[in-house]
Amino acid sequence: MRQTAELLDRVRAALRGRTVAEPGLPYVAPREPGAPGSAQGRIDLFRRKFEALGGTFLAGPAAESVIPALGELLRAEGVTALFFPEEDPASRSLADALVPFGPFLLVSPADIRQAEPPVSAGIQSAEFAIAESGTIVQTSRGGTSLWPGLASDVHVCLLSPDRFLDGMEDCLEALSGDPPRSISLITGPSRTADIELTLTMGVHGPRRVIAVLPSS
Repeated sequence: MRQTAELLDRVRAALRGRTVAEPGLPYVAPREPGAPGSAQGRIDLFRRKFEALGGTFLAGPAAESVIPALGELLRAEGVTALFFPEEDPASRSLADALVPFGPFLLVSPADIRQAEPPVSAGIQSAEFAIAESGTIVQTSRGGTSLWPGLASDVHVCLLSPDRFLDGMEDCLEALSGDPPRSISLITGPSRTADIELTLTMGVHGPRRVIAVLPSS
């Protein structure tokens, strides 16, 4: 119960933009040594946390430089179809560039909702990346669909170097001025052990999550 109470206090504090006082003392969120303070520090911590949770991290000087490796990963997962939000031009560009490396077909979200959908990769740009937990944040801001991160077999997330934050409080504060209707927090591939305590991947979402970080 104490952990739940502390989490709720952190959320309330971030939304109000101030620190919570608990029994007369301010709540201080634990930070990993050396994590915050620099853009590269946030990226490095995010990568460690993200990979520890089963995510795959690809970085290069530009999105085009990681496309061959990304295409190979998608082929290994049996992906045949790519889709992305229409409101996300960066994801559209990445999908277009990936097509000949499959070969892959570009499909619509409606095709993924068929009774027998193709094995798909959903591509989407992240709003933020949270270093302390290795969490990808995607929102419906601007009418953007969250379907690629929810209904695909493999989720490819396009990160931006200037969108990394230290912690969840920073993310909630950044979103508090104009809260989006929907927020998706992705911390590693989907996994569950609900059935006989057997760990199963991909039941409630993508079985694999790949983060792509162009440095420019």
